[in-house]
Amino acid sequence: MPDKSANTIQLAHEVGQSIWLDYISRDLIDSGELRRLVDTGVRGVTSNPAIFQSAISGSNDYDASLIRYRAETSDPARIFELLAIDDVRDAADVLRPVYDSSGRSDGFVSIEVNPLLAARTDATIAEARRLRAAIDRPNILIKVPGTPEGVPAIRKLISEGISVNVTLLFSLAAYRAAAAAFIDGLSDYVEAGGDDLGGISSVASFFVSRVDTSADGALDGVSGGREIAGKIGIANAKLAYDEFRRLCATERWQQLAARGALPQRPLWASTGVKNPAYPDVLYMNELMGPDTVNTAPPATLDAFLDHGDVAERVTTGVDEAQAQVARLEELGISLDAITGDLLKAGVKAFADAFEGLLEVIDSKCRELAGAPALD
Repeated sequence: MPDKSANTIQLAHEVGQSIWLDYISRDLIDSGELRRLVDTGVRGVTSNPAIFQSAISGSNDYDASLIRYRAETSDPARIFELLAIDDVRDAADVLRPVYDSSGRSDGFVSIEVNPLLAARTDATIAEARRLRAAIDRPNILIKVPGTPEGVPAIRKLISEGISVNVTLLFSLAAYRAAAAAFIDGLSDYVEAGGDDLGGISSVASFFVSRVDTSADGALDGVSGGREIAGKIGIANAKLAYDEFRRLCATERWQQLAARGALPQRPLWASTGVKNPAYPDVLYMNELMGPDTVNTAPPATLDAFLDHGDVAERVTTGVDEAQAQVARLEELGISLDAITGDLLKAGVKAFADAFEGLLEVIDSKCRELAGAPALD
């Protein structure tokens, strides 16, 4: 029986879903707000360059650190890395009890490799290794994009025991490639003599609302399109989850699980609702289910706490989801084309945010210290 005193985040965990926060900042940690959210039931934190850009540009919380690190280096990318490492390490310490009590399956903080390296496999691997060593906490996920160049990096990092958050997944094909890289990496780890499969974690971050935004735009004005408007993002995610369940039933996975391997859970990302005509907790309500994660921005998390509706739904309506995607194709709209464009746009958006972040750091450092522009 559900605990009637539990909030929606805690009830979601009873269904099998971990709710993470898609936000990080120095104030969130120093004010005790992150600890309060963890007490409420939040079980992880994700970050990206856009989130850090907002946190650093929107407050004075980083000023002392900017002055200190500017005295050490004139490289804005290095200054950002030092700031991010501070935040991620301290957030990981707040979440460490969750990591320990969950059998190392939750309590993670994600940090992204430099998005300018998205097309460079070896450089991504090197950056991930360096970030993991610099943060030096077990409950860290290194975010690697699920691009063709990112997939071999994922396999290599997993084989070395480095936990990975595969980001920017939009298509079923990309999800399958990420899942295969994870399993191949675990097998490589075992073949190399690794004996702690339970210490390697991964999530596959499958983006949702951006798919709806693009699909709805393509459907606008198309005869018969209204019937599936606002449904393709959820349908696409449900089909990815169905792939996950099939994978977990394979003999190869069962053998790894018997040795202590943890599944690479689907993580629903981009779950803030962008269309005001849709319920603000649409993607949280509809994608609830076992062995999943939903990472929500603060406003969406607040809305879910206030009026979320917890029930296992991601396992239902799979046939309907297949029919909705098929109908999209019948109307002459290619989901593969949509997801391909979204991946390119996502990589560019993260790169642009990163470059914008460096400009913010340059500007703030000069403002604080009267220094010349950073190199």
